[in-house]
Amino acid sequence: MSSGPTGQPSLVRTGAKAGLAFAGSAIKGGLLGLILGGGVFFFYLGQLKGPGNTAARAGGAGAILALVTSPPLLVAVLLLLFVVVYAMLGVQRGRTKAMQHLVAARGEAVSERLAGAIAGRIEAMPRTHGTLQRAADWLSVDALSKQLAPVLGEGKAVRSVVGFVLNRLPMSDMLAEWQEGRAAHGAPVAAEGAAQDPALRALLTRRINETLQEMSTPSRKPLYIALGAHAVLLGVGLWLVN
Repeated sequence: MSSGPTGQPSLVRTGAKAGLAFAGSAIKGGLLGLILGGGVFFFYLGQLKGPGNTAARAGGAGAILALVTSPPLLVAVLLLLFVVVYAMLGVQRGRTKAMQHLVAARGEAVSERLAGAIAGRIEAMPRTHGTLQRAADWLSVDALSKQLAPVLGEGKAVRSVVGFVLNRLPMSDMLAEWQEGRAAHGAPVAAEGAAQDPALRALLTRRINETLQEMSTPSRKPLYIALGAHAVLLGVGLWLVN
């Protein structure tokens, strides 16, 4: 995986594929919202009966009063909101699919380079009491993104990956695991300015790679939850109007 200028076209192609994946999922979410969300909403509207619904359709203060005092109409408003819910789920899945392309193409480089950058900052920390437990204070998205820019570029995608990894990495637990491993092999924790520690880099690389795989794995669970809630709400609405 090239780290020089020749790697830039690969980043461009990967970015294009990620953009297409995002757009495709977002469009599917929008269509699902319009077809399923809108279809269920208009179907439910057709089931509404009674004089109160006529007042609601008239507009103005009477419509607001009718809405507040009519549970079936409140259900109609909630059903309409599912148009937005499905669209948002499409955008969320699109982001995950886009990240899947980025991780597949550059995940190894990101894991190694980011692990090296984080390890270098940890090794440079002053070894005062309790400092290792505050390692996250020495790390920032800006600094790490700039450090990785020569290899991975300066796009928003790289910055978002760095930010996600930093937010999800259990730094305290990882540092405790690293220190326990060194103690088990009879090696003291490295002093400030010490040479690079391969064990620390291997630990960080493994955990970062696991985090990247997690963030780039699409899940249908939110969609299933939305479909279930949508069906339950429609059932309640039909029960109210019949």
